[in-house]
Amino acid sequence: MAVLAAATRAQGVILARSPGMLATLAVIPLYSLVFFHFLQRHHREELATTVALTAFVMSLWAHAVFVASDVVDDDRSDGTLELSLLTPDRYLVALAVRTFTTTLLALPVLAEVVLIGRGLFGLDVTLHNPAVALPVAVLLVAGCASAALLVSGLMIKVRGARTLQNSLTYPFYLLGGLILPVGHLPAPFGTVAKGFFLSWATDLLRDAAAGPVPQLAQRLAVLCALILVQTLLGVLLLRGVLGSVRNGKMVLHD
Repeated sequence: MAVLAAATRAQGVILARSPGMLATLAVIPLYSLVFFHFLQRHHREELATTVALTAFVMSLWAHAVFVASDVVDDDRSDGTLELSLLTPDRYLVALAVRTFTTTLLALPVLAEVVLIGRGLFGLDVTLHNPAVALPVAVLLVAGCASAALLVSGLMIKVRGARTLQNSLTYPFYLLGGLILPVGHLPAPFGTVAKGFFLSWATDLLRDAAAGPVPQLAQRLAVLCALILVQTLLGVLLLRGVLGSVRNGKMVLHD
């Protein structure tokens, strides 16, 4: 518990000293202004809740990819990663906590986009089943944090990883069912999307906003399983990368 508390405090200090890391949460929700205006101009106000949830998930994913995934790279730049490798298991635990804590900061964006829709546009943005919607939103945070762990490993292992990082938004918005429903994607992409936690979480969140959720238990089980598998892959990748660095098989390049 001491490691968890220390990691959380450390990440809080880092964020306080670098408030620019939270810029994603201030910018991307503003996309909802465009989306809501489009709905009003085309008289599709019934889609307001779907649009609000889409803006929220986009913000959450982008924040995880561009901010939470930089935790390891920041440690490398600050020269603290080498020292952390003296206790790699403790570092992995601390890294997971810091990544989740950073990603969790995107959760209030859900309230932000709801307020924008209701307050500025007078749209009926309502979560009819908050008892399901809010836990699913937390699972979304966990899934995006585990994805950030995977990207963290790539930030060390792959040269030119920044280019890869910059490409991890719109393609995954598509695979997550944020731009088109997964059922409307071409067959190969639809198959891949069904194995991606974001598509399951987004569908669950939309259904929870509309009311009772069909097959809730089964869908939650699939979502949790996909997040768990992704988390294990991220931990294994990071363990392997950090082990290679520690043994001198991999150099911490710029």
